[in-house]
Amino acid sequence: MAQMRPVRVVVIAEAPQVRAGLQALVDATPSLGFVGSAPDGEKLVIGFAGSLPDVIVIDLEPEASDTLRSSFDAALDATQAPLALVLLTDDTDIEWIHEAVPDNVMAILPRDAAPGEIVAAIEAAAAGLCVLPPEILARLLAGRKPPRPLASAVHIEALTAREIEVLAMLAEGLGNKEIARQLTISDNTVKFHLSAIFGKLGATSRTEAVMLGMRHGFIMV
Repeated sequence: MAQMRPVRVVVIAEAPQVRAGLQALVDATPSLGFVGSAPDGEKLVIGFAGSLPDVIVIDLEPEASDTLRSSFDAALDATQAPLALVLLTDDTDIEWIHEAVPDNVMAILPRDAAPGEIVAAIEAAAAGLCVLPPEILARLLAGRKPPRPLASAVHIEALTAREIEVLAMLAEGLGNKEIARQLTISDNTVKFHLSAIFGKLGATSRTEAVMLGMRHGFIMV
């Protein structure tokens, strides 16, 4: 079996000691391969030399300059490749994460994350997986937009006893002919009841009618 090539990694960090530390970590990990590093994205792309990375690790200091924050787009535009980004930051401001971080960011870790956590995040990002610390995940979930109002907030006309019977049989997966046989009514009468049920619930299909019937408490499955 052919051995998989190492994940190609580049590093963006303003501090030289941080760049050196991340390079040493990548060099010490057999599954990773170091491609290059730079203080910002614009300088980094000059050193690609045809060897595009799989993952870019970006260290974002608390007082990071605007140049570094804008290096996301610079690196991505220059490579013209769908790179995965691993962001090391202590800034968990939700508005900034939503607005400034590009879709390519696959992992967000604190800057003091353990070496093993950084390696795992790089490998996960290369595989298309997302990595978030529990506290950041909780903040992101808490910052989601409120769900759309449920249809139950709209006035629904009550179903008749017969319509509820027909709806319950729909939920059991019965067809029109079987419903007609069990209720001793004609196929046309079944169609009439279905039309009334769809109109009252605002449904456009049998499945939707069943789901809305359950949501509004007309039937239970």
